[in-house]
Amino acid sequence: MIRHIRALWGRAWLVPAIPLLYAVAVGLLGDLRTEHVVVGLLACAVGYANAKTKQFYVDALPAVAVGIGYDLVRYARAPLVTPERVLGCELRNLELALFSVAPGVTPQDWFALHHHPVADLVLAVPYLIYLYLLLTYAFYLYFVDRPRMRHLLWSFAIANYMAFFFWLALPAAPPWYVRTYGCAIDVSVAPSPAGLLRVDHLLGMSYFREFYARAASVFGALPSMHCAYPLLGLLTARHVATARTWPIHIGYVLAMFAASIYFDHHWIIDGLLGWVLAIVAVAAAKALLTRRSAPLVAPELGIESQWSEARGPAPPKVL
Repeated sequence: MIRHIRALWGRAWLVPAIPLLYAVAVGLLGDLRTEHVVVGLLACAVGYANAKTKQFYVDALPAVAVGIGYDLVRYARAPLVTPERVLGCELRNLELALFSVAPGVTPQDWFALHHHPVADLVLAVPYLIYLYLLLTYAFYLYFVDRPRMRHLLWSFAIANYMAFFFWLALPAAPPWYVRTYGCAIDVSVAPSPAGLLRVDHLLGMSYFREFYARAASVFGALPSMHCAYPLLGLLTARHVATARTWPIHIGYVLAMFAASIYFDHHWIIDGLLGWVLAIVAVAAAKALLTRRSAPLVAPELGIESQWSEARGPAPPKVL
């Protein structure tokens, strides 16, 4: 077994075990969750099985890095996210100045009073699928367009790490927090699904309540990564999208933006900044992956993917 692992990975033999080692570390801190163990064991199984699965693991490393980084945010939150640093009513006032629908009424205020079960169910779909869709899409691209898979996942990683910086350097309260607690900032408040709780009640489930209970921070509204993720997919597909797939990408981007406002999760400025991060991340990932002098991943991982592979033949017309 040790010889097999060494032959596959050389000096980088510990790389697939990083998620499992992280699970052990959080377990020692008393914060271990089922997903830590599942991801850790899955990473070892995929990374150490054979050369083909190793290649898949290497391509998926940006997503692994995002998962660990997101989890680490909660440990950085305590010393960095203090009440005096959190933007609360400042963002509401900016929303009123730029996007009010009536004097003293934000779009989020209006939707808090004017919502409908059909709209709840329809607009909950982007929130339900957003992360699973991105990762499933990346898995699909692994088989049909691997250069674009790498572009998507590196864009995903860069966008998320920029967002982590914003969440800690410029913590911001979401609209539901200001509506519930006012301008006073209490960093001990638990995350909330806000308007999505209506969907849980409509369907007799607790999915959104349990999902948001795992959120890294209440005060990570700015920027909106919910809005950024659909745009990552659109921008990395812009050269191969067809008349059939363009409307799907654009519709998903706009539906998520609308849902983030409708469910009281984000200010409009949050969504716009999320779009800016997506644009910057896609450009940065493209520059990273197409630098002639740099491989797509570290040579010590045993990958020889240079500029020629990154360019490759014209990709197929797929989603």
